[in-house]
Amino acid sequence: MLDVRVRRYVSPLAEQVLDDITPAIEVRNYADEDATITGHVRIYRKSTDSLEYTSELAETVLEHGTTATIPALSAWSPGAPADDDYFILADIVATSYLPGPPLPAVLGAFTFDIKPGPMGPAPAGHHATHENGGMDEIDLTDMTGLLATAQTPIGHAATHEDGGADPLNVDGLHGELADDQPALSHDTEKHTHTKVFYENDFLAVASSAAIGWPWQGTGILVGTLSSDTSNANHPGVQILKSIATVNSGYYFRTTSAGFLLAGNEKSDAIFSIALLAGTTFRFGWHNSQTASAPVDGCYIMLDPATGRISGRTMNGSVPSTTATDFLLVAGTWYRMRVSLNANASLVTFTLFDEAGVVLWTDTLNSNIPTTPGHELGNAITVTSTGGAASLLKLDYMNLEIARVLVR
Repeated sequence: MLDVRVRRYVSPLAEQVLDDITPAIEVRNYADEDATITGHVRIYRKSTDSLEYTSELAETVLEHGTTATIPALSAWSPGAPADDDYFILADIVATSYLPGPPLPAVLGAFTFDIKPGPMGPAPAGHHATHENGGMDEIDLTDMTGLLATAQTPIGHAATHEDGGADPLNVDGLHGELADDQPALSHDTEKHTHTKVFYENDFLAVASSAAIGWPWQGTGILVGTLSSDTSNANHPGVQILKSIATVNSGYYFRTTSAGFLLAGNEKSDAIFSIALLAGTTFRFGWHNSQTASAPVDGCYIMLDPATGRISGRTMNGSVPSTTATDFLLVAGTWYRMRVSLNANASLVTFTLFDEAGVVLWTDTLNSNIPTTPGHELGNAITVTSTGGAASLLKLDYMNLEIARVLVR
């Protein structure tokens, strides 16, 4: 679960020399997952009640358990010097590929001065230290900013139990609570969904219409499907078969134009190839329902002549192929994955063994179909150039869209 917190302002300082300033904040990722940080900083002038500056923060991937200083994308040139006349506000949003909504966080206002530079040395007779009880002790009353040690508010209750003298009221607070919360009355016309996810373990009867939901299972040139004997690691195994007709086989697919790729799409399949020679399969995002190549797609393909898989993209029938490939072993269980980065500019193809160890991976950044008119589906198609045979054992499929969808 995301747990990202904004800790302090690194820049500006409480007393800032009159010069260009690039605001920056310190952010800590306390979670056990990596997070992508985006956000904004704004600077206001109190005397004129005006917004003087606004900028996005540099997009930053913050690994779990680490702290980073994140700067604004542009510098600010302040106006004339003014004591205690400026304050800064920062807000961030942390996102992750893992399930769960984005996490917003806000760093409260920090007031600062603009001084004519340079500020010069400390005044004569100024104490080098300000120890508690000393002759030049510092009084922090009404001061702003962060102290090096944690402070306990005066008269503040140590706990805030329900029904106690100082219970917490979470009305109007942002973020997620640890306990499930009942939904209040809300507008049902528009919801923000952070993720789309479907999976199928193929546990329905092979002849059932529900066997592949939400993927439709259909024979290619009257190819067939039958249930196989399951084992402890692979429940619900189905065998995709060809008949004597050349290029016959079977597919599981969504509607062939159900998706327009835009970023953070991912799809997995767990399979075992039963027959390498003469078998072709395509798995991932594409719109082919036969042995022919799709018009648009990002998919892993098995070459029937070599028994090797490679990554492919296709945009309006213009193809690209990964520089590397991998030789499959018949009768071996694998997991294959096709995934797109956040802006759909890179496709990653990966093959894992049964224990989750990466056996092969490669990428493509060309001929990725992302423009309207190049819609496609999610599918696995298996065909044979030979006669009737069991071609592929299929145990599991999923598809995921991990970006925010406003629907």
